Amino acid sequence: MRNYTYTEGGVFIANKANMAEQYGIGQYRYPHNYELVGRSFTVEAEGREYAIEFTCRCSALLNGKKVECEILKCAPGLYFARLGFDVAVIDLNASAATLILEGEIIRGVFKGAEGATAHVCAGDEMVDTKVRWVLGCGRYLEQRFLSADKLLASWSPRDEKRDETSYRAVKVGAPYFLVDMKSDILKNVCAPFFTDHVILLQDYDRCMAFGCVFGKGFDPIMVTGYAKFID
Repeated sequence: MRNYTYTEGGVFIANKANMAEQYGIGQYRYPHNYELVGRSFTVEAEGREYAIEFTCRCSALLNGKKVECEILKCAPGLYFARLGFDVAVIDLNASAATLILEGEIIRGVFKGAEGATAHVCAGDEMVDTKVRWVLGCGRYLEQRFLSADKLLASWSPRDEKRDETSYRAVKVGAPYFLVDMKSDILKNVCAPFFTDHVILLQDYDRCMAFGCVFGKGFDPIMVTGYAKFID
């Protein structure tokens, strides 16, 4: 039996194509951004250098190695980039970048940039924050920050099943925080079963988050969500 939906504009048949449900937790993802294409950056951090060149719309060179690339624009001059299985937050306003390469967080500045200031460790600034990131219709991640390195996480629809897990956070200038959360996924939740970590650039001014979900057996999923704060 067809599921007819009647609106002022006419009649249509609701299905996955027009509901975007086939995108799962990536349902609300912002369109890819290409403003960095053709640009390159050398990031200096603790005496080391890291080279990033955005060569085209779908690939980049990371330290000379070609990797898949997806970029979301989070704010004017601020970008979240997936570089293969690594991440870069490019902050043109501060001439700084934070990289997460093979699990290591690297906070640096652009080579040759005068007066540049690297992003800083968030410390315990996230503590007592309780937020639900809505990533799609009925799809969300809840985070309740307990300490400087521990939080409670749950995925819809199993809100009641909260797991304590570790996280790391970088303050990318107020009101932005980059949060890298480890994840142990349960069955029957909205995230892929083998998800092992989630990286979100969280904007507490506009109550938005931009990031990527990583795990075994599936391609990284870029996500965008809006915040609902929890009592």
